Amino acid sequence: MDDPATLALSPWREVADGVYVAVAEPARVNLGLVVGSTGALLVDTGSTPDQGRQLRESVASVTDRPLRAVILTHWHHDHAFGLGAFPDVPTLAHESVADRLVGPEALVDAAELGLGPDELRLPSRGLAVAASIDLGDRRVEVAHLGAGHTEGDLLVVVPDADLLFVGDLLESAGPPWYGPDSRPHEWAATLDGVIGLMTAGTRAVPGHGQPVDREFAFEARGRVAAVSGELIRLVDAGVAEADALAAGDWPYPSEQIAAGIAPGYAALAGRGVKGVRPILPLA
Repeated sequence: MDDPATLALSPWREVADGVYVAVAEPARVNLGLVVGSTGALLVDTGSTPDQGRQLRESVASVTDRPLRAVILTHWHHDHAFGLGAFPDVPTLAHESVADRLVGPEALVDAAELGLGPDELRLPSRGLAVAASIDLGDRRVEVAHLGAGHTEGDLLVVVPDADLLFVGDLLESAGPPWYGPDSRPHEWAATLDGVIGLMTAGTRAVPGHGQPVDREFAFEARGRVAAVSGELIRLVDAGVAEADALAAGDWPYPSEQIAAGIAPGYAALAGRGVKGVRPILPLA
């Protein structure tokens, strides 16, 4: 978990015309700023309300246009816990995020950061599929293409800049992390949707690391699909969930995969493997 004493924010760096990225420490998460002729929007908010306030103040170094919206790519603390700094700005996240931010995992993360439950602000709007935000001379599109890193991953598309913010669906700072809320068997299909929005010239800003191109996304998609395939192979081979991490041939280091074993096995419930509980009908 991040050390509250080390929370910091890098200067904004322009990655396309009117589109900027800053890196929030210590999680090294990419935060986005998109500026149009009549307003601006932020992508993700950092790890705490204090970091969110620092982020908000830093926007003035780039533009004097008002913030029209804040978008959360997903609910994890390094992306969403700074939302408390934006009580007067419309905020948008996937419809699953509000429940996550009042759930036990978020409360544990908040406590480790020295935050109380009342400091975790909920988004003002939940999104199921897609939305569009008008910034005057540019339109920003927000879409949920499917689950992957979490069940509520959002994509932020800046069409005139040929640029996407993809959250932790892609990471270039290192291998992606699987968590207990990941959807291992859906992730590759969601990346298919991301790739479908990219051309040879498109850049995608990942949750962590430098912007990537379509070729990088293709390669990542293959590895993510391989994780799902290995989970299926282990289940069909009768390997118990408790033994899967050690028994598997994984495309990523085992520590990146470990927390994704349980949701991966749970999604395959009913395939007759010891350690996988079948989902019984209610009636």
